[in-house]
Amino acid sequence: MENSVATSSLTRTAVGRAFLIALADAFQRHRLLHAMAVAALLLATAVGIHTANMPDFGVLKEYGQYLFIAFWICGCVFALGSFFNLALIKRDTEPLGAFLKSLGSFFGDAERTANSLNGLASSIAFISAVGVLKGAIAILSPFAWDKALAHADRVLHFGRAPHEWLWFVVQSPLALRLLNFAYNFWFIALIATVFTACITRSDTKLRHQFLMSFMLVWTFGGFFLAMGLSSAGPCYFERLGLGTDFRPLMQALAAAGRVYPIWALSTQDMLWSGYTGATSGSIGISAFPSMHVAMAVLFALYAMRRSRLAGMLMWAFAGIIMIGSVALGWHYALDGYAGAFLSVAIWKACGYFLSRFAPEGIA
Repeated sequence: MENSVATSSLTRTAVGRAFLIALADAFQRHRLLHAMAVAALLLATAVGIHTANMPDFGVLKEYGQYLFIAFWICGCVFALGSFFNLALIKRDTEPLGAFLKSLGSFFGDAERTANSLNGLASSIAFISAVGVLKGAIAILSPFAWDKALAHADRVLHFGRAPHEWLWFVVQSPLALRLLNFAYNFWFIALIATVFTACITRSDTKLRHQFLMSFMLVWTFGGFFLAMGLSSAGPCYFERLGLGTDFRPLMQALAAAGRVYPIWALSTQDMLWSGYTGATSGSIGISAFPSMHVAMAVLFALYAMRRSRLAGMLMWAFAGIIMIGSVALGWHYALDGYAGAFLSVAIWKACGYFLSRFAPEGIA
């Protein structure tokens, strides 16, 4: 009995040491990601001090809740899929026992856990900083580019505003409703993609390429470029006193809102109230570049490397987001083009960088 207890104790000690070693190795491999997250937090702190709006670490709690929900949903889907695969396809004689064993090996994998903890820590810290930076754009750089972007849109689209080419969509309340659903589903896609990349067992260059690209696109596109070409978007064009160019579009959205709930309208009002100070809350209005499109393209680039089918679906999703960004009044088409170009450029740059300077130990 004493030998058994001693052996068990030694086994637990060995497992604990092995996990600590795996965690330290994973931290070393993730040092670039951690450094980028810390740099973003420092930048957010400096911006917060300047704008009297310090980083809101309450975002960590909110994002953590979303991650927990995503984890729960993905876990349930994985569990059901694995169980039915064992029971109905492989016809295992003891499907429940085999399933529990596979589940234990999945969550008990030290390498996966170490990668997950490091990936999630850096991404959550980074997203916390992004919330502060995005909210500071309108304070640090007042909107000055809307007229220029609207004019450039017409020039690029043969003298017509992009939403006018999509008028057959804009006039359909059902089409707008579906586009709005896809536009909101983007948040689920963002959480799911980042979460999936973080919990991948094999710490590959592809995984780091996605997470690095994710941080760089948000930093350069979602903050620095957004500051340089600060704009509010078509939905705020008239509210800024710039003219009635987009009044027909907003009237069509309002008409659709009387048939189906168009969530974009209430969100736009909420953001405007925060911007004008009518209510306390988010003032994160920024049109150029479209981060919805930028992220959707990044998801597609990553998914295509994982699965051709998943990649094709995500490219279709990116196209829908591009159309929705214009039809729902959030963005000028040029915003989406810039976001897509930025994601592709950064994705390729990160791939090239990692091919030459990837941290040791990355597969």
